Amino acid sequence: MGDFWTEKQKQDIDFFNENLEKWVSDSFYRLKFIIISGREIKGFYDTFEAALSFAARNFKAGEYIIQQILPENETVNFLSPALALV
Repeated sequence: MGDFWTEKQKQDIDFFNENLEKWVSDSFYRLKFIIISGREIKGFYDTFEAALSFAARNFKAGEYIIQQILPENETVNFLSPALALV
């Protein structure tokens, strides 16, 4: 991972990767968007927009990650500072 991730985000990504196989195999979680902060699940959402809306209202940039629950080879990462440009 590049230096653009905070240490907290790196830990959250590790937590996501540690649990990804379990979530992908469960049809309830597959394709949902998950918010993780402090290695804790903060919610599962049907859309990225819903997850981002909740996270932006409740956390500071750099304090959370949002990931879609997809097989590992299909995972895409977004940085919250990049989203501020939209």
